This record gives sequence, C-alpha cells and structure tokens, in this order.
Amino acid sequence: MRGTRTLARLGVCIPMAALIGCSDQATLTEPPAVAVHSAAFAKQGSGPHHAGAIVAHDSCDPASFNAVLGPDTCVKAGRTTFDEFIGELAATQTVRSWRFNPLDATAHRGVDMLAVNVGGEEHTFTPVQQFGGGFIPDLNVLSGNPVPAPECLDFATIVFVEGGEKSVISGANLAAVADASGIARVECCIHPWMRAEVRLK
Repeated sequence: MRGTRTLARLGVCIPMAALIGCSDQATLTEPPAVAVHSAAFAKQGSGPHHAGAIVAHDSCDPASFNAVLGPDTCVKAGRTTFDEFIGELAATQTVRSWRFNPLDATAHRGVDMLAVNVGGEEHTFTPVQQFGGGFIPDLNVLSGNPVPAPECLDFATIVFVEGGEKSVISGANLAAVADASGIARVECCIHPWMRAEVRLK
C-alpha cells in the first residue's frame, strides 16, 4: 500500500528542509500503517449511487519524486520536478498543478460523491469542517496551514486514493461536516491546498 510511502514517511532534512531549516526533531511522521485504508477498501459499495465527482490533478515527475520519496511515489509522467514543486510551494504557498476540480460542486445530502485521482501521486479526499493543514508538518508550514484539520489526524478514517484510481466520498461524512448553509469542505490531507467546497441540497 502506497499510503504510507508518501512524503509522510520522510525524515527531517529532506530537500524542502533546506528552505525552512532543519531541526533536531523529526517533523515528518508516518501514520500508523494499520489505520490507513486503501482505495480498494474505499471502493466497496461504490456503484451508481453517487452524484458528481471531485477530480485530483498533479504533475509529478516520476524520476525526481521517486528519487527523493521512494519507488512508486509518482506513477504517472508529469512535468514538475520535486525541486520545482518545493520551490513553487515555498514561493506561493500552493502548487498550481496539484489541485481539485471543480473547486465548487453540488451534491444531494446523504449521497456519495465520486473521487477520481488522475494524477501520479496519492491523494485523499477528506471531508473537513474547516480547511486546515494535513498530516505532513513541513507541507503545512510551506503552504501556510500550520494547524492541521482535525479530520486529517484521524488516520483510522483517511482513505488514500492512488494515482489513476477512483474511490467514493461518503455522503454521510459530507453531511457530518456541512455548516449551517449546507457547505461541506473536502481537502487532501497530504497536500492541504488541494480543496473543494460541496453544496449539499
């Protein structure tokens, strides 16, 4: 399972650390392997009972990402090298090619949505009450999201969707995080600037 072979498994002084400084403490930690659900688990029950979709995009260059993060971290040919990814994130707090589409969606309350990963890296499509950081502290700092969304620290419920795979976003989970106006928020807990809002009808 590649869910634990993302940036989360790295140590302290990786290339991005040169941009924000190294510390004596490991800031990147791996979520417990037993608590991570794969896309295959998430696909159970995915059938015609979903409305709309959120699509994750990225443009990871396999050679550079896999050299830094390990084999099969990036499984699709993209154009952004790892150094370019970190450089853009440090400069702008986002990486344009790492995004959800659409940014605003509509769904029926209680109905699952489709989650589609057309990128090369793993992503999560995690319903959150408020947008925040993910579970990788260095990416949180670089993206200006120092406080993780609580849902991104609940490893028992996070679903990792591998590049080229599909999953579902639970309609019940969307309803549980919706605000008074019926807006539910979805973010990637690895790359927390990847976000979408879903209006529930």
